[in-house]
Amino acid sequence: MNLDDVVAQLLAGSLNEFTSARNAKAKELKAAGERDLAAEVARLKKPPVAVWAVNQLARRNKPVLERLRRAGEGVVQAQSGAVSGRKNAAPELRSASEALQRELEAAVREAGGALRAGEHAADEATLRRVQEMLRLAAVSGGDTWIRLQRGALISEPRAGEDMLTAAFALGSAGTASPAAAGVRATEARAARTAEREAVETEKRIEMEHLLRTAKADAEAAEQATQTAHRLREEADRIAADAKRAGERARQAEKELERASAKAKVSREAARRISPRR
Repeated sequence: MNLDDVVAQLLAGSLNEFTSARNAKAKELKAAGERDLAAEVARLKKPPVAVWAVNQLARRNKPVLERLRRAGEGVVQAQSGAVSGRKNAAPELRSASEALQRELEAAVREAGGALRAGEHAADEATLRRVQEMLRLAAVSGGDTWIRLQRGALISEPRAGEDMLTAAFALGSAGTASPAAAGVRATEARAARTAEREAVETEKRIEMEHLLRTAKADAEAAEQATQTAHRLREEADRIAADAKRAGERARQAEKELERASAKAKVSREAARRISPRR
């Protein structure tokens, strides 16, 4: 057993119980003579809820994770095409970025379900952190991706040179001789440009998604407003009808009272004029 194995065990459980489970595991390892591993486990910090969610996703839905990784590799390959100056590199990069965004949205939905199942808030800020972690892991690969696959990612990956390194490595694969320093610098700048374009494309796609969502929400709100207005008009009409019915009922009661009074007077008059026996 190594540290990643322990982390995967801890993150498989409830986040609320992470600290107690960690302490118990450290104690267990120490008693078993695994003092170095026990010390490492004892130093583990409780991860943010977004980190817990991506590990839950990795455990619950491997196919979603695999599709995400393939989409990330597609972006890297498209970036390498931009570095090498391949024809149609720009539309390929745009298409790859759109495919990655679709897989990210699917993965984020799954992670949101894991959050809600664990009674955690699946708010916008948390889901954005989830999406960024998944994007970085899918594109950069390496140890980050390996740990995520195992459900043992204990901290948030940070954007660094991983994407650039992956794109540059693919772009220079198959080169017969080492590139000169000037060529390497040019390719590195091209890779950075490709990476920046990919990020901008992803942001544009995400913004378009947000705009579509906002439009749909606005249409739903307008529909709800119209429905509420119609129901209010119906309620007002029913209330007016009820008011008129109440007025008619009161008028009928008054007429009944008057008729009863007249009938009483008539009966009394009839008794007075009737012959006495």
